[in-house]
Amino acid sequence: MRIVDLKKRLSRLLRRRKSGFTSFSSDLNIRGAAAESGRTRRPSPLSRLRQRLRAKKLEQSQGYGQAAARKRSLVRPLLVVAVVLLLPAGWFLGGGELIGRHIDGLTFFRVNKIEVSGCTAVPRDKVVEASGIVLRQSSMLAVDVEQSRQRIAAIPWVARAEVRRHWPGKVVIAIEENAPVALVHTPGPSGPSLRYLDASGAVFSEVTASGDIDFPVITGWAELGDEEVKARAMTEILAFLRKVRSNDPHLPAHSVSELHITGSGEMVLYLVEYPFPIFFGNGNSKEKYSRLIQVLRAMYKKPDGKELLAQIAYIKMDYLSDKVLVVESAAGQNSNG
Repeated sequence: MRIVDLKKRLSRLLRRRKSGFTSFSSDLNIRGAAAESGRTRRPSPLSRLRQRLRAKKLEQSQGYGQAAARKRSLVRPLLVVAVVLLLPAGWFLGGGELIGRHIDGLTFFRVNKIEVSGCTAVPRDKVVEASGIVLRQSSMLAVDVEQSRQRIAAIPWVARAEVRRHWPGKVVIAIEENAPVALVHTPGPSGPSLRYLDASGAVFSEVTASGDIDFPVITGWAELGDEEVKARAMTEILAFLRKVRSNDPHLPAHSVSELHITGSGEMVLYLVEYPFPIFFGNGNSKEKYSRLIQVLRAMYKKPDGKELLAQIAYIKMDYLSDKVLVVESAAGQNSNG
């Protein structure tokens, strides 16, 4: 019976192999492990979070960060527009003083550059100081352009000044300096002094020890009491100086030493090389200058021209309407030209 049972078991085992039952061979085990390792696994929550962070970084690198930068670049212009729109409304509602204090304190509206032009005799720092504008402290909105211009124009040697604002933070200052054409002898409590005279007749800065003094000196004019006579005399002085600046070789500008104005407003000319006076009288200084040039030219042409000039006692330009009187001192003879 045992043999029969053993045979039956063997026959059943063989039938199972033939019918396709899975064998426990090593080959089947390897294929099963490979198949199981190739299955798709579901991602964990941590891996999904990492994927989202990587996606955000990728979006920023593709241009979303640039949009944020553009927003920041628009902050200043939008701030200016907001101030321009809200400022009138705030003033209308009675908050002008409060709004003004807050706006003046904004760094954006402070003066960050001061540009000065036209300075030759006047130091640039002196112009900036007179303007009252302090770099990186003064507010562009608080700058009083007219007041600054008046302060700068009050500086000696400054004839005209202009102050302009260039938004958002630059102030431009342009000055025109006085150009002296003569020196004016003026009395004073501490004694007489010399002051510069420009081509418009304005008397400005006092002459210092290091100042330029190579100009004709005007005497007697400052002492005139009659303002009308004083004004007429200045008109004749300026007319004569304009002619002298043409620098005719017979009467160049540097050859004029002094222009003296008498109590009645008449002009008397003195030359550097010769001591005799030349009486111009009142009025017609341009015509008298031309006649004087003719007299000097005629005398210089003579072989002994310099000796003749040295013997002259005086020249009278208003002797007659069209005559010049030349009086010689040594020979005592008169010459009419």
